[in-house]
Amino acid sequence: MLEIQNKRILKILELFDADKKVMDSASMAALIGVSSRTIRNDIKDANALLRDYGAQLQAETGVGYMLKVHDEAKYQAFKNDQGSDGRKDWLKSHIIPSDHNDRISFIIAELLLNALHEKVVTESELADELFISLSTLKKYMKDIKKSLRRFGVEITADRMNGICIKGDEAQIRYCISEYIFNSNDLVDLAQNQFYRELFSLEEIERVKQIILDVILKYNIHLTDVAFKNLLVHVIITLKRADGKNTTEYGPEEMKVLESSIYFSVAQEIINTILEQIHIDIANEVYYLTQHFVSSKKLMGNEENSQDKREYRNLVDNILARIQADIGIDLSSDEELICGLMIHLGAAVNRLKFNMNIRNEILGQIKKNYPLAFEMAVIASEVLTNQEKLRTNENEMGFLAIHFGAALERRKCNEKTSLTAIIACGTGLSTAMFVKSKLQRKFGKQLQILKVSPLYEITKECIKSVDFIFTTVPIEGLDSPKIILVEPILTEEDLGRIELILEGNKEDAREHFFKKDLFFAGLQASSKQDVLAKMTDLMLEKGYIDDAGKKSVFVREQMASTELGGLIAIPHALENHSEEAAIAVAVLEKPILWDKEKVQVVFLLSIPKSKCRVWEPVFERLYRYFISDFGVNTLIKNPKFEVLIEKLEE
Repeated sequence: MLEIQNKRILKILELFDADKKVMDSASMAALIGVSSRTIRNDIKDANALLRDYGAQLQAETGVGYMLKVHDEAKYQAFKNDQGSDGRKDWLKSHIIPSDHNDRISFIIAELLLNALHEKVVTESELADELFISLSTLKKYMKDIKKSLRRFGVEITADRMNGICIKGDEAQIRYCISEYIFNSNDLVDLAQNQFYRELFSLEEIERVKQIILDVILKYNIHLTDVAFKNLLVHVIITLKRADGKNTTEYGPEEMKVLESSIYFSVAQEIINTILEQIHIDIANEVYYLTQHFVSSKKLMGNEENSQDKREYRNLVDNILARIQADIGIDLSSDEELICGLMIHLGAAVNRLKFNMNIRNEILGQIKKNYPLAFEMAVIASEVLTNQEKLRTNENEMGFLAIHFGAALERRKCNEKTSLTAIIACGTGLSTAMFVKSKLQRKFGKQLQILKVSPLYEITKECIKSVDFIFTTVPIEGLDSPKIILVEPILTEEDLGRIELILEGNKEDAREHFFKKDLFFAGLQASSKQDVLAKMTDLMLEKGYIDDAGKKSVFVREQMASTELGGLIAIPHALENHSEEAAIAVAVLEKPILWDKEKVQVVFLLSIPKSKCRVWEPVFERLYRYFISDFGVNTLIKNPKFEVLIEKLEE
C-alpha cells in the first residue's frame, strides 16, 4: 500500500469527494485548520502524487480548484487503497504518522502494546523508538492523558518505573481494543503486523473456532460485529492472563452475572480453551459473561425473552417522553418496541460495566436522520434518569437506527398524514367549493375531516388537526395552523398550501428565519460563548423562554451538534410557544466546537406543534450549506439577504 505521510492530502481529497465541485484555498484552509499558503503547497504535493493515479486538482481562475479525474479506474483504485481505514495505516505498518491526532493514537497504541508485552520503557526510550525528541513527547502527554481519561485509565511516568498504564483491568482491555484493534480488520486479524507480533495465526483461528462451536451449541445468535468483538476480547484476555492481569468484580456484580443464562456458556468456552490451548483463564468467567450479556444479538431468539420482560417499562417511558416532547406517538409500533427491548438489554449492561462500543456510521446517522437522532437523545436522557447510567454518542447513534426505521414505517403506514377542517365563513357553498378543490389537488396528502361554522372553531378544535382553512379571519384566535385563503381558492393559494404540505418550505424560509436573530461577524471564543449570546437575544426578543434557553445547553451536553463543513446546528429541547424560530450566527473567526471547527451556527427552536417540519428544515440546511458548501458564500458575505437567497436557489 502507498503510504502518504502528509495526511492533509487525504483530507483535501475527501473534501472534493464529498460532493464539492469547486473549492478555493481559503475554504479548504478553514475546514482543515491551516493557512491558505499551506493548502497551496499541499495541492502541489497532491498533484505530484495523483499524476500516477489518473487525477489532478486543477486551478480555475477566479473560482478555485476542481478535481479532474481522467482515469476513473486508477483513481478509484487509489481511493480504495487508502480506504476507510487509511487514517490508521500506521497501525499496520509501524510508520510514525505526521498528523497530530494520528500521532497521539500511535503513541497510545505503542504504550498499550508495551503493556501487553509486559515491557517497561522510559520516556527517553519511547522518544527514541518514535524518532521524536523528549520535549516533543512531553508536549503530547497532555493530549494522551486526556484521550485515556474517557476510559478511566491513567498514565504515569518516572525514572524508576518508566511509563506505566494504570487503571481498572477491564478498562485497560477496552482501551487496547479501541486503539489497537481496528474494527475493519477484525475479520482477518492476522493481516495486521501488530496482531502478528502478539498472536499466531493458528492461535487466532483456534480461539475463533472454539467460540463459534460453543455459541452454535447453545443456539446463540450474535451479530457479526458482536462476534468479532468477543473474539478480540478473548484474545486480549489470553495475552493479559500471561502477565497475571485479571479483572475483579464485587459480590453483587458476581451474583448478577452468575444468574445470567450466558454464565454456563462462558464456563464452557474457558474449559475448552484450557483443554485445547492449555491456558487457564478460569477466573475470567465473569468478564466473558459480561461480554455476552452486553453483545448485540439478532431479533427473534429465545435468549432475548428475558431482556424483553425486563426492559418493557423503560421502553414505554421512552416512547411516552418522545410523544410528550416531540408529539410523535410510536407506542403501537411493536417492531420498534421489540427491537428497543433487545437493544437496551445489551446497551444497559455495556453502560453498567463502562464498556466501549464503536459506531462507525455515527456521523452519517446524525446528518441523514436528525429527527431519529433527537429521539435517541431523549431516550438516552430517560435511560440516564431511570437506570442512573451515563450514556454516550455511540449508543445514541445505535438507538437512532431503531427510531429511524420506525419513522420510515410510519410514513409507509400513514394513508393521510395531515388533517384539516374548513371554516365556513362566507356560506356553505363556498366552503364546499374549497373542500372539493383541496381534495382534488391534495387528496392523498390531506384529509378534510369536516366543514364547520366559525363559532365552532375553538382552541381545542385547532389542537385536534393540522390545519384550519378559512376564507375570512377568525376573530379571537391566533395560530399558525389557521390558513386564510380566497373564497375561490386561487392558484396562488394552492401553490402556498402545496409548499406548506411539502414540509413548510415557505414557512421555513420566510417565518422561521428571523432577520432580528441574524448575527454577522459574531466575536466568540467558545461554543458556550456563542450559545450564550444567541440565546440571550432569542430570550430578549421573546422567541424562547428561560426553560428553552437552558435546554439548548442541556442538549449540547448530551451530544455535540457540530456537523462538519464549518457548521453546527444546536437546538432547544423545549419550546413552549407556538412559533418556530431559527437564529443564525456567522462568526468572525472559526472556533473549535467539539472536535470540528465551526464558523456558522444555526440555532433552531421548533415547537412540538411543528415537529414534522424539523427534518425538512434540517435537511435543507444540510443540503444548501454543507453538501453544496454554500456556507462559504455566507462567510464571505454575512448578510441575512444572502442567507435567504441561498435557501431560495
